[in-house]
This record gives sequence, C-alpha cells and structure tokens, in this order.
Amino acid sequence: MKIGLCVGHSRLGDQGAYTSGDYILSEWDFNRDLVRRIGHVLSNQHGWAIEAEYEIYDQYPVRSYTGAINYIARKMQEDYVTAAIELHFNAATPTAHGHEWLYWHSSNTGKKLATVLRDTMEEGYPNMKSRGIKPRGPRQRGSAFLRKTHCPAVIAEPFFGSNLVEWSMMNKSRDKLAGVYARAILDFVDG
Repeated sequence: MKIGLCVGHSRLGDQGAYTSGDYILSEWDFNRDLVRRIGHVLSNQHGWAIEAEYEIYDQYPVRSYTGAINYIARKMQEDYVTAAIELHFNAATPTAHGHEWLYWHSSNTGKKLATVLRDTMEEGYPNMKSRGIKPRGPRQRGSAFLRKTHCPAVIAEPFFGSNLVEWSMMNKSRDKLAGVYARAILDFVDG
C-alpha cells in the first residue's frame, strides 16, 4: 500500500490559514514541516512487522484551486497511490477547538482511514476535544479533493491554529503529532 501525504494549500500563491499568537505560521509552512517528520517516522520503522510506502506532495505547479485538485488527483494516480491524507489545520474563532477528519461520504475505506486517524489522535491527545469523523458530499468544504482522488482520502484537521492553547501545544509537540499520523497510517495499512 502506498500512502499519499498531501500538504494542503500547495498551489502557487496559497498558504492557507495562519496561526494566532506571537509565533505566526501558515498552514502550508506548518504541514510542510510536519509531513517530513511523518515521513521520517515511517522511514525508520525497519524491523517492524508493518511498513508503509509513502509519497509527499507539497508543490502543485498551478494557481487555481480546481487546477490544484486536478493536478494532485492525476499525480497520485500516476504514482499508484492507494490512499491519501491531505494535511491541514482549522481556523475559526479563538475559542474553537478540537480535531476532525473528513472523508467522501460513499467511501467506506475513506471512512475507515478517518476513523483510524481519529482514534489514534484521541489516544495521543486524550484531553483534546474530538469533533469526530465527518462525511463530505458535493459542494461541501474539502469535497473536491475527496471526490476527485481515485483512492480513499481523508482531510486531516488535527487542531485549530486560531486557538492559542491548541496551537502552542501542537507547535511544541510536532514530533508527537507526526508519530500520531505515522501510527495511524501503519494501523490502517495493517488492516
């Protein structure tokens, strides 16, 4: 099984949302660093019973949202990716909090991947609010990525960058968060 690790907002000129507080970072910058940490954990699992092949996607050479979705969907199909995770973080009011995992409403395997990610996040961060797994249909936020990929896919929203407490916690524990993703991926690959 080959996992596509896609950094959200990777099209030209897009940075996504920004964190709050003294140390401000864009979604793209945070997740570009995080995806490399996830890859490092997955690459150093030699000797484990389960290994996961992965491909990182963090540069989409187009400007439009539709062009970016078409590009990444085509590229993952060419690379024989069998499941994909697009990394994001939420932003809303300063009091919004929690993690959520979006999947295409009719994809049972996408739902399974979202469930494994949610469960592993709950284990790793038991004091965080779980906003659950959420199906997406046409014209809903994130639906284009989930619908156009040829494989099961999840949009990961593990915290709110607009919440100072969550942002500070995640920024200080990036390796821990990368480990959560890696464990979930290995659990998913294991079946």
